[in-house]
Amino acid sequence: MSARSTPSLRLGYFGRAGSFSHLAASRRFPKAQLSECPTVEGAFHRLQAGEFSHILVPIENASSGTITNTADQLMRLARTEAVTTLQIREALAMRVELVLMARPDTKIIERIYSHPAPFDHGRAWLDKHYPQAERITVSSTSEGAILASKEKGSAAIAGLQALKDNRLKIVSREVGKDTANQTTFIVVGPALASPAKPTHTSLVFELPHKAGSLVSVLQVLSRRKLNLTKILSRPIPGRFEEYRFMIEFLGAAPKKEVAAALVRLKKITDFLAVIGTYPVTRI
Repeated sequence: MSARSTPSLRLGYFGRAGSFSHLAASRRFPKAQLSECPTVEGAFHRLQAGEFSHILVPIENASSGTITNTADQLMRLARTEAVTTLQIREALAMRVELVLMARPDTKIIERIYSHPAPFDHGRAWLDKHYPQAERITVSSTSEGAILASKEKGSAAIAGLQALKDNRLKIVSREVGKDTANQTTFIVVGPALASPAKPTHTSLVFELPHKAGSLVSVLQVLSRRKLNLTKILSRPIPGRFEEYRFMIEFLGAAPKKEVAAALVRLKKITDFLAVIGTYPVTRI
């Protein structure tokens, strides 16, 4: 039985009902038991506590880049024994349509709620059409829609799926419409049943604090023709000017060149963990 049809899959998704994560989870796992997670940190905590079998969280937006909350949680997970079983199992790329919405009785918009990513994507449009409106960052687009539904004079930038539940109306469909938008989500948990063929691998590593250490890592990938698709650095707590890295590259762990790269990287890093070998699918 495939993961798509497994009714016992207990999956927590970032945000509330009506969020883009909720939409992605519903499309990918239509028969799963879905639960809200208001924060990314909470989703990972509840996964490790055994409340869910899997979680679905955003990792990257085409306009605003990597979702650092998710990256930080993956890096923390990499430092625990749980990383041997809880890994990235899939990445899901989904086109995102952003809509400005408000209560039917709102005539003048004084404040706008949304997640940071839609504000980044629609900044030029907002500067032109709503320069005086206060922009208030919240944890998710669905949270923004809930707040807008409670306040006259407020609006939210969210997806169409948030309209009905919050009894909001469309003010404009033009938010950042001149640039195509896409969000990539990841499914984290134990192995899925009947997984698709993996195409990407993600690693977390730490390096000796000396010149050329990062270059050496990149050379290992380059020499084996492993194309880097993502790189992020985050400060290591308590170690000033030292960083933990997360990278993603094209290539799956069973391949010879990937296996050889991992052997070499293990020798030149202070710490190395594979946090997933997985397919990337458009939904």
